[in-house]
Formats: sequence, structure tokens, C-alpha cells
Amino acid sequence: MLHVQSSVTELPESCKSAADRMTQVLAEEDRYSDLNEHCRRKLTALEEELSRELKERVALVAYRI
Repeated sequence: MLHVQSSVTELPESCKSAADRMTQVLAEEDRYSDLNEHCRRKLTALEEELSRELKERVALVAYRI
């Protein structure tokens, strides 16, 4: 069976196109929103408020969907 080297693992040729497609889909989903300074400040303030209430550090992330 022919194998193609992947950065994660070796994949048979039959799986390469599926892996390439999944890589594309994940890259498209992994786009952060381009927030302006006002929105970044609001997000940071909400992180701080939630951190105080929960008594643990909280990080919020904005993605473009």
C-alpha cells in the first residue's frame, strides 16, 4: 500500500484527500474575529467579571462564523 508522509502521521493515499479537506475546514473555522479596540475592551472586561465570579481565570475568544 502506498503511504504519504503527513506532519501528524503516515496516511494511505486513499485517506490523503479526506485529511486535506479536513485541514481546509479546520483552517476556515479557525479565523478569529477582527475586533476593534472598543470591542476588545468589552471582551476583556467580561473576562475579568467572570473571573471574579468564578474565582478562576477565564479567557473568551471571538471567532468569525
